Amino acid sequence: MRIYADWVGITAVDRMTEDKYFIVHSIFDKGINISGADEKLIFIGTDINGLFPFGISVDPVNVQKMKAVINIGDRLMVEDSILRHPRFILDCSRAEIFTPDSDFYNADIKKLLDSIDDISFETYESSFFNMELISDVIKRLKLVQSVESDLRYIIGRGSGLTPTGDDILVGILYGHFINPFINESHIKAMKVLIEEPLTTTVSKNFLHCAADGIFSSRITDLHHHPSPESIEKLLTLGSSSGKDILYGIYMSLKVSHHSSEE
Repeated sequence: MRIYADWVGITAVDRMTEDKYFIVHSIFDKGINISGADEKLIFIGTDINGLFPFGISVDPVNVQKMKAVINIGDRLMVEDSILRHPRFILDCSRAEIFTPDSDFYNADIKKLLDSIDDISFETYESSFFNMELISDVIKRLKLVQSVESDLRYIIGRGSGLTPTGDDILVGILYGHFINPFINESHIKAMKVLIEEPLTTTVSKNFLHCAADGIFSSRITDLHHHPSPESIEKLLTLGSSSGKDILYGIYMSLKVSHHSSEE
């Protein structure tokens, strides 16, 4: 059977031109992860959680059809803009290209903070990531001194496909791109540490994108429409990923933006 994709993320397009084949890495409710060279993933699934830079968006019915005939370890061959599995063809030739927004300068930081203020982050106070700790890390990210120990504490800490610490770091990085404060040396250090076996393959891909200023549509919607509605949509991402990301954004902006106003 031939299935047509609706959207293809620009990072997924690049990965399909770099690799000759992908291996099915993981299968879950809303889609499939396939892995190429150096554990670079492409997510094939619905757009219920927005569009992803390394994602291929397919309607829910066809996602279920693929899941019914695919297994972890299966190989998908790449031919131009087509992925060939023994039981189906995923055709991306008609798909629209999703290029993540990078117009971070358009962010209304005050309005975004005001909208997030209604969200309670009290549960983090009894976790590994209380506000005092995260605040201190954010302050150190502005300085030249090494923050390797801080990054090693955060990266990979927590459970799930994208551990809590990684999601918070994605949020901190988004906060940096709309209100720059992180010393460039620390961005480079993050990219090196992400290559170490500190976290999951899925999380590694999100962190790499975030360090380059590449985020999913649910995140970039916040600087286009810093409204309670955009925040609610982000909060539905994963079991806790959306809130973890939002917490990172909030702390990043609260600490860096307020200190720049002083």
